[in-house]
Amino acid sequence: MEPANKNNSQNNGRGGWLLMQPRKAVSGYIYSAAIVLMLVMSLLFSFTITAILSAAGTDLETIQETDWYKYLSYGLYQAAYIVIVLAFTFLYKQKPREYGYRKTHWKYFVFAALLAFGLLFSLNWVNGMFVRLLSLIGYNAPESSLPSLAGGGIAGVLVVVALLPAFLEETIFRGIILDGIKDVGTVAACLLGGLLFSIFHQSPAQTVYQFICGAVFTLVTIRADSVWPAIFMHFANNAVIIFDAKYGFITNMSGGAYIAVCIVSAAALLGTLAYLIFFDKRGNRKKEGAIRPFILSALVGIVAAGVMWIAALISGITG
Repeated sequence: MEPANKNNSQNNGRGGWLLMQPRKAVSGYIYSAAIVLMLVMSLLFSFTITAILSAAGTDLETIQETDWYKYLSYGLYQAAYIVIVLAFTFLYKQKPREYGYRKTHWKYFVFAALLAFGLLFSLNWVNGMFVRLLSLIGYNAPESSLPSLAGGGIAGVLVVVALLPAFLEETIFRGIILDGIKDVGTVAACLLGGLLFSIFHQSPAQTVYQFICGAVFTLVTIRADSVWPAIFMHFANNAVIIFDAKYGFITNMSGGAYIAVCIVSAAALLGTLAYLIFFDKRGNRKKEGAIRPFILSALVGIVAAGVMWIAALISGITG
């Protein structure tokens, strides 16, 4: 049986039943709580806005195109993540260093940069193939809707779409959750990290991309023994997409140039992964514990996210 958290004896007054659970199970509850809280806050926001607009006789579609609505929509998820992180930190009395905010060797930031470059270009091409497969059943991927990037607006978008998600999502996934499931083995932890990250985003069009990103982010975090490189990769990925939306330096790239960049990025991705998998064994672990306690406690979140993924797929088909 997996032992309960080492801090239980001093924290029982705060956490009660939750703190008596194995650390692995707590990671699962954190995953479920993040998804459930995100969905609840989203529904409350939707119902509140709809009620206010109905009373005011204002069209919802018009409001959805405003910047304030878009900022609230993005910020709502970040607020849910903040609540989860603070609740865990308060109940467990864990310092950030204990769930990943540790110094690491500078080489892992170099690896992170190479991987981010590879994921953004070569993997984007692979994901495009998956989207084309989905289109065979009539699925149309929705276009992302960012707040205005005009003038200084790009700074606000970088905060809510790149900076906050990078810190908060990586704190939850590569920090709190990963810390509880490391003993299932490095390979299983990476695959599980990819799966959880993918369905968490509930986006059929991004399924392959998010799965591989989640697995790679997990591997880098294990090797670096720090969440910082994963935060850097996550932020860089989102930031480049935002800058491209404003300046079009990727979108407007010629076909030949884009193919060349994809080839170079694929080499960077595969080469770096090969080194981290076959040569850098830091933090490597074989299976020492069962995965069942985590799966059982994460099941609510997995099912909820899975249902939302299916709903998004159906919506993309029926339009």
